[in-house]
Amino acid sequence: MFVPGTSPNAQLGELEGALGLFWDDQDWGIVNAEGARLHEFLQFFSERYDETWSVWTVGEYVDLVLESACDALRADPDLDVSCVDDFVRKTAGIAPDRVAYWTKRDWAITAHLRHLGVDGPDASPA
Repeated sequence: MFVPGTSPNAQLGELEGALGLFWDDQDWGIVNAEGARLHEFLQFFSERYDETWSVWTVGEYVDLVLESACDALRADPDLDVSCVDDFVRKTAGIAPDRVAYWTKRDWAITAHLRHLGVDGPDASPA
């Protein structure tokens, strides 16, 4: 998707344009999360992810998807969030620390992630 050598910040800029998101230099994925767009974000990643994405960009995208899942769960606590499973398994192999981070607190998606076994060796609840 990205020209090789594109910086992570430039990659996020391209994602912003493609998805109609906003810049934030600290919590890009969190700021842009939107439960109603969860399936759109998952489909975009499925169609556009390739080896040109930096680990940092993938980590920010993990935040985008998982915070969007949290938003969706807050709106409907009975929502089936298994739609994130393939994404989580794939990104856990690319940015494992970022995925494991989401298992360390008590967010709406945490129990589901722990059930998937992506919490990592040091991801005990804090």
